[in-house]
Amino acid sequence: MVNTKARSQMLHIFGSAASPISALDLLKKIKVNKTTIYRELDFLVDLGLVNEVDFGDRTKRYELKDLKHHHHLICLNCKKVADVNIKESFNVPKNFKVVRHNLEFFGYCQNCH
Repeated sequence: MVNTKARSQMLHIFGSAASPISALDLLKKIKVNKTTIYRELDFLVDLGLVNEVDFGDRTKRYELKDLKHHHHLICLNCKKVADVNIKESFNVPKNFKVVRHNLEFFGYCQNCH
């Protein structure tokens, strides 16, 4: 993989981010055109380095793919996002192959409830 300047900057931002980042957030931090951001995001997702996170608000967000599986708590008021680890136990039928899933929790953080 050739590491472009934009890709390097994006990976650095993802590595220091506390929560998933949108393409528009990346555009504010990296001085490249919008097409470059989206092309690099697609590339990083395809490589399996970055996960796409969907909170159901029509804004895709991205975070580094890490070995520790987690989900998110999203405050409906201030939009703060926090990671949450849960023990998942379920049985998927043998004739169904899961390739990805989303499980997000929406509510109010301690500052907003």
